[in-house]
Amino acid sequence: MGIRAKHIVIAGALVGVGVLWYKNKVNKWKETMGKLKALPTGFRNFDINFKRMRFNLDVTLFNPTKDNFSPDGVIAVVKRIVLKDKTAKRIATITVNKSFVSVPANGRFVLKDLVVEIPILENLSNMQSLVKITGIKDIQIETILGVLGKEYSIIQ
Repeated sequence: MGIRAKHIVIAGALVGVGVLWYKNKVNKWKETMGKLKALPTGFRNFDINFKRMRFNLDVTLFNPTKDNFSPDGVIAVVKRIVLKDKTAKRIATITVNKSFVSVPANGRFVLKDLVVEIPILENLSNMQSLVKITGIKDIQIETILGVLGKEYSIIQ
């Protein structure tokens, strides 16, 4: 028994339904991702010498929506975090590559003890801004999430 036209139509319909279902799911993730908040929640172990500045940072992702944000780890990856001063000048980049980010509805997800190293010699032109950093409130954090090959930015 060979492949008939009805088999092709049925297979095409199933593929079409699957694509529509997945597209709807991705759109829902994008909508929820746009509402996520990334806040620094821990700043400790500050150390500085002539070559580098280093500290540990915790970043909490808050989900203020009624929808869970839990895409598969292959689909969503926290790629990196960019630290900026109040004037939005880049201070450092933290490479995270953490998959399986799951933020429940009205819940949170904590990225703990991220080690931040800042090469001081490269940031000499920005040293005035670096000296003014006294706490978490003085640091702007941009979290870059990769979803399905695209990058999305959450700035806080």
